[in-house]
Amino acid sequence: MVETWPFDPFVIPTPPVLRVGAYPLHGAPVFHVDPAHYHAELMLKQALLQADHRYYVQAYPDSLSAQWELLEWGVAELARSYPHWFVVRRNGNEVYWENRLLGQTATIRLGGDLGLWPIDWLGRQVQEDLLLIAVDEAAGHPLIAGQLCFPNRWCLDEKMGLPLAAIHGPVPGFREHIAHSTNQLVARLQPARPVWRRNWSLVVVPDLDLSPRLGLLDREKAAITAENAGERVFYRVERQTLVRLDRHSALLFTVRTYIAPLARLAADPKWAAALAHLLSELEPAMLEYKGVKPYLQRFILISLHA
Repeated sequence: MVETWPFDPFVIPTPPVLRVGAYPLHGAPVFHVDPAHYHAELMLKQALLQADHRYYVQAYPDSLSAQWELLEWGVAELARSYPHWFVVRRNGNEVYWENRLLGQTATIRLGGDLGLWPIDWLGRQVQEDLLLIAVDEAAGHPLIAGQLCFPNRWCLDEKMGLPLAAIHGPVPGFREHIAHSTNQLVARLQPARPVWRRNWSLVVVPDLDLSPRLGLLDREKAAITAENAGERVFYRVERQTLVRLDRHSALLFTVRTYIAPLARLAADPKWAAALAHLLSELEPAMLEYKGVKPYLQRFILISLHA
């Protein structure tokens, strides 16, 4: 499970680019395709999209041209990273696409009638959530399109059209300490030089879709004790990548979510110690934001070292 993640759960051995904790990908895949979970996660996406498409996919009409560039780049990136699973052939304005994991083929006319927003079509090929941000310093780099099926306590209804500072408003200390570096990264990121970062939280259900419509999960939180925390609390970590488009002033922000029970991490002394150290260094406001304080702050370290 954790061993298949494309990063260590806690330690990144190279220095970040900026204080937002972004690291160069150095040619590594932007999308992480995990065959063990690929079909299940894409089928879950499909079910969510069928149940309430407008909730999970939104876009502004003037983002369409950038979305087409995103689709064109995205299928090429998948074929570059995983040529044994994905095939792309270009013939003028037409793109032949083969997804061997799903057993699907398609011929796409760029700029034509796809039947879906291009970001939605691409999102159905990958396990990541996809968000398109306008690179517009005057407007604060607003969110202009997205397919968001696996969010952690937020949704497109809340964030569409908002600048980055407002999107991250609930994050403790963001405006004071991180907003400037984030805006600087978005404004200066160059095409073909994507970066990635990691973001984590603790949650009480292992579901990928933690939309706000699920509520506060107070009953689940109240059931957590020091004895059962290892099995009922989950380390949820996101591998986030940022990719600047070449022809449009827009940036792709991907979010791939991984989940493991605390017991799995506690079984490895190195990981248990790293998580204990991580929690001990966080300010109370950040513990609250990451979902730790209400039910674990006082005894999580005991649980990990029991």
